[in-house]
Amino acid sequence: MKKQLIIGVILAIILISSIITVGYTQNWFQQSSQPTASNQPTASSEPTASPEQNSMNLTLEIFGNANMDDTIDEQDLDYITKIIDGTFTATQFADANNDGQITMADYNQINAIINNNASYLNLLDGNGEFITVSLPSTRIVVEYIQNVELMRILELENNIVGMDYACEMLRPIYFPENQNVVSVGNMNNPDYEAVLNLNPDILLTFSSATTEKASKLPGVDVMFLGLYYPNVTNPEASSFIQGVLKAGYIFDRVSQANDYANWLLNITQTISSKVSALTEAQKHSVLITNYPYTASTTIKAYATIDTLGQVCILCGGSNIAAISDLYFNSSSINVDSEWILEQDPEYIFLHTVRYTFGGDMRSDPAQGMDVSDVTSIKTCLEEYLSQSVFANMQAVRNGNVYIIAGDFRNNAMGGTLGAVYLSNILYPDLFADFNAESIHQEYITKYMRLDYNLAQQGVFLYPAITINGDLIGVPNGAS
Repeated sequence: MKKQLIIGVILAIILISSIITVGYTQNWFQQSSQPTASNQPTASSEPTASPEQNSMNLTLEIFGNANMDDTIDEQDLDYITKIIDGTFTATQFADANNDGQITMADYNQINAIINNNASYLNLLDGNGEFITVSLPSTRIVVEYIQNVELMRILELENNIVGMDYACEMLRPIYFPENQNVVSVGNMNNPDYEAVLNLNPDILLTFSSATTEKASKLPGVDVMFLGLYYPNVTNPEASSFIQGVLKAGYIFDRVSQANDYANWLLNITQTISSKVSALTEAQKHSVLITNYPYTASTTIKAYATIDTLGQVCILCGGSNIAAISDLYFNSSSINVDSEWILEQDPEYIFLHTVRYTFGGDMRSDPAQGMDVSDVTSIKTCLEEYLSQSVFANMQAVRNGNVYIIAGDFRNNAMGGTLGAVYLSNILYPDLFADFNAESIHQEYITKYMRLDYNLAQQGVFLYPAITINGDLIGVPNGAS
């Protein structure tokens, strides 16, 4: 009996030791509810290009994405096989060829997508509408700044054969080597004959209104990628990020698209991580509105549905428009000067657009990539500040009224650029190691691959700010 008891104790010790060993190797005894430090964006870390293989918290809206993750790969081939043999049930995007059934034809289409030899792609456009794009798509017409910049990011500038008015105005910047791109008019009313004469494969619209253009451009795929809807507060759920990734598959640039999307997500996650340390009482009150090109008693305050309203949220601003009942379901709210005086924001940001959707140029305030002289924007700010009605507002008294470039909202960073600059302005100490100009320059040099130096070119912010002795927002030496 005693011998059996000893043997039992020994066996128990061996069993317990084994459990402990396995437990540590499987992390059973760690607090799994908290991410490890290496996975957390830290307050002192600069955003860097994320590895291409990083997974995103989204479902890629391309038919062939059978397992409903963020990419189309061999795992989808395995998944479609299990649907065919009855092991798995069909998913939303499993029917790759859109014939209403799951067969080996879908397996073959997925395989063709993976190997870049598919003749078509079924997907949802930025409106969530089903569309089929013919492949390869090599002759491209682009509308507005977001689309032309994305094409440069995907190394497709030499495939662009036509562009709208706004891109034409920036031709020397976007097409330094390709002067044969044809202007087809403004995006709201393009010259359809000119478009067809270019024999394009695809027209990338910036507007979500595609029906008329598709009807007037037979044989041309009219595609709204969704770049108009970035939502930097939740970019992985946005049509914008979906559009970047879809463009990667349409144009055989999956690697470039994934790298760029991950870079943007890394930046927004870093900003969000830093701002999460702020209490509501520590957040600065902000008005984001338009520069008053014409005199009016009505002032537009940007709200949650617009990119600028989302930028304010991401970078920790307390939007004075939030007290309105319309704040959570509007792009902007119409207010008047008296209401702004009552709210008395600490910061005011005046958004400008130099080249409009409708084909107009606003000479003043002159800002953007094709401007290096601050005279215009300086004069415009002085005129704004001279209004006696605003003289006693704290934003005016403290020198916290800024004119911001249209690039902060209307380039292919999808509002992320605006969040980076506004973060530096609102919380310079919190973002001391987060240099807006460095990130902006990385976008221009690495992703758009342009020979363009922010230390010498471009007016994006006035008054400029200083970070570590560098002038940010205007060329060095500008006053």
